[in-house]
Amino acid sequence: MDDIMLSAAQWRSLCRRIIASWGAPDDIAACVGDSLVDAELAGVPSHGIVRIPSYHDYVKEGSYRPAARPEVVHDAGVAVVVDGHWGFGQPAVRLALEAGMARARAQGMAGVSVVNAGHVGRLGEYVEHAAAAGMIGLMCTSSGGRGGVVAPYGGMERVFSTNPMAAGVPAGSHPPFVMDFATTVVAAGKVEMAVDQEMPIPEGVGLDKKGSPATVAREVMQGGSMLPFGAHKGYALMLLVELLGGALTGAGVPGRPEGVHPVQPGSNASFLVLIDIEHFTGLEAFYSDVDGLLERLKKVRPATGFQEVLIPGELEARARARNEAAGITLDGVIWEQVGSVAAEHNLNLDALLG
Repeated sequence: MDDIMLSAAQWRSLCRRIIASWGAPDDIAACVGDSLVDAELAGVPSHGIVRIPSYHDYVKEGSYRPAARPEVVHDAGVAVVVDGHWGFGQPAVRLALEAGMARARAQGMAGVSVVNAGHVGRLGEYVEHAAAAGMIGLMCTSSGGRGGVVAPYGGMERVFSTNPMAAGVPAGSHPPFVMDFATTVVAAGKVEMAVDQEMPIPEGVGLDKKGSPATVAREVMQGGSMLPFGAHKGYALMLLVELLGGALTGAGVPGRPEGVHPVQPGSNASFLVLIDIEHFTGLEAFYSDVDGLLERLKKVRPATGFQEVLIPGELEARARARNEAAGITLDGVIWEQVGSVAAEHNLNLDALLG
């Protein structure tokens, strides 16, 4: 089937309608649907509309409760715990973010954990929001004890999820610094959800089931494993995310005895830190330093093979501007999958588009 191109507004409307048809209240459907479209706009389709079929599977099997609302279940001022009650991950992190920012404004900083929640989507979305509010946001996310498809450095057995981490730092006259990446060579979604499982992958991305370098996505997914980026350094960061997002939150870590903590398919556990800049230094001096450094970096002469030095987050900002203007194109195969999900709830995508 041909690829489908729609405006961001059309995609938001479709995603909201589909998710609401599963039993999600309108505000929750909007939060989740808008998050998926935002990922598409930012040029990260692995966390975008392609997730609708997998989210639907989790709802059908009972792992996700579409009507569940997240709740602050512990509030010690600088330390907050949000329970997602096994609903979608995006509303849970949004609640955590707002709670953390409010407490950071009053006390300088706050740490917030999110447990019992579904897939949270693109981490950059949340730290961007913190930076837009004039705060520094740090976030890391684990699989909440489920483990995943990633082998530790030097091994060939699956232990970890891709354990992403993100940070957002506001600037004065420049777009914010936004760091957001999985601690694997590539995000898992690019391999797990590849339309073509015979898609070639570069050496170093993963191993096949025999421990040899995988050459196509299928070899990773059929008993193989993905690998940390940067060898032992990426592995150390991956383990750190597991300790913060799994052990510190209480959500659990791979290898924890069964029954100690509930684990659901498709779940995430997250830890966020929000920092109010004015509690540490003057805003004028802070923004002067940040802007000055970013300007210095943009003036660095590009090396051979490069056109410019980019600031983390700059590519996503450019993609968003481009896609907001031109629209978002979805692979025809994924469109058919999304259409099948909609049809199960008596929604006709073509009719919805008018």
